[in-house]
Amino acid sequence: MKVIKGLLAVILSLIIMLCLLIGLCAANPELFKNFGKKDAPDTEETAGVSDNAAESDTEEEPEGSLSDNDSLSADEAENKLIADSYFAEEKGDIPQAGLRGGITPLYTEPETKADSVPDALKALTGLELPEGELVILDDAEADRIESELSTGPTGDDLDFDKEFYPYYHMLDTRGKHLYRQLYANATEFNPVFRSVETDMPWSSFSNTFEALFNDHPELYWLNTGYSARYRNSGECLEIRLSFNRTANDPEASSEHFNDGANAIGGQASGDEYEQEKRVHDAIREAFRYSLSAEMNQSAYSGLVNHSTVCAGYARAFQYIMQNLGIPCYYCRGTAGEPHAWNIIKLYDGYYNVDVTWDDGDAGGQYAYFNLSDAEIGKDHRRKGLSVYLPACEGGNYSHLEDEEADDGQESPGEEGEAPAELPEGVYCRSLEEYYDLCKKEINDTGKGIYSFDIYTTDRSVYDKCVDAYTNRKVETAYMKECLNETEDAKGLLVELDAKEIDGVYKLTQNVQFW
Repeated sequence: MKVIKGLLAVILSLIIMLCLLIGLCAANPELFKNFGKKDAPDTEETAGVSDNAAESDTEEEPEGSLSDNDSLSADEAENKLIADSYFAEEKGDIPQAGLRGGITPLYTEPETKADSVPDALKALTGLELPEGELVILDDAEADRIESELSTGPTGDDLDFDKEFYPYYHMLDTRGKHLYRQLYANATEFNPVFRSVETDMPWSSFSNTFEALFNDHPELYWLNTGYSARYRNSGECLEIRLSFNRTANDPEASSEHFNDGANAIGGQASGDEYEQEKRVHDAIREAFRYSLSAEMNQSAYSGLVNHSTVCAGYARAFQYIMQNLGIPCYYCRGTAGEPHAWNIIKLYDGYYNVDVTWDDGDAGGQYAYFNLSDAEIGKDHRRKGLSVYLPACEGGNYSHLEDEEADDGQESPGEEGEAPAELPEGVYCRSLEEYYDLCKKEINDTGKGIYSFDIYTTDRSVYDKCVDAYTNRKVETAYMKECLNETEDAKGLLVELDAKEIDGVYKLTQNVQFW
């Protein structure tokens, strides 16, 4: 009995001591803050800088920027102002902040390890990533901005075609709202304005600016640098854009820019592939690679000054092809160093084009022209938002230049004469492309009685086209779409007149559309 009483006394004493310990901890939590914590080296995380920003252990934190040293509460830290996703590719992650729900990469990085890049080509890079600065405001300055600063044009009446502006459609609702405001103020040359989206984490803001920059090569006065100013509680208040010198005289700059674009775009003729090839070749002739070129991240540097880096090549090619009505995207990634190239949509799918490296001595005139992801993956890797661009799987427009070179060597005319020139006109290389050409011609021309010609040099394509009319496959292939897309259309009749002329197959479509 005495033993039991003693045991109970010990237990009771322990309970009393535990209660006293808990009470002491609650009254003074700082007393136990470092209890059991191991010594660890201090770490510092930099916010609001681009992927290529250098880190320094000795560099002082800029005034007003956010770092681990600021005395933020746990609730304030949850605002996620630190741009974790902005450094995503350093961690091997895929950017997702501020993107629409359910979006997944359409690009699969090739499994094969990227080959070593020749030094002569590795030097033809020079991409600068958008670089943002995050500033935390004190309450007085934040209140002043809210009361005095205008949003400028909000762009609420704007919309952007998904086929030509894919980055816009990667964003969620808030991101699109901010994107429209950024675009509207940039086009009005307004560098400072109040954000229409206050609930915009820094990581989402960074992705939104990148989307805008990638979609719009015509904003050649927009620099890669920008800044956003936040309340300490996480509200995005003020946005500052940076413009180059062309913004000082917009009218003269626009005239020079359009003249340069027209000088190259005016050389384009024929079908989509022929236009692409002519623009590709014209840029190679007109541009010179220079890492020291002024405004070298813009299309202006190449089209006006004829001196630029990979970003200038890619943005000029993008701008001209889109003006020709051919979807073409700015793609960023790495190729030994940060690098930019293009993805273009032709009749049968998407292709990679690197005009910069086709202008390099170590490559070839068409070594990086219309390649699949697997082919260009030997030394190119997509990064950032570009992983969400369409996959490039190759098709009818890959390596045609190699075939043409082979044909030129192996198919001379009789007695050494040059082969006869092909008739001028629109050519197709597949049945699917033929359908697309017919649909485009009929939609563009509209109702009436008329005819148009399409050529092919491929006998199998010719046979398939003839079979499509014989078995009435064309009705569902393109004719019904033309009827549905034309207002008040009652009927459409297309008759095919097909003939072979000196090894070239001519397909004449006789149209009655009412």
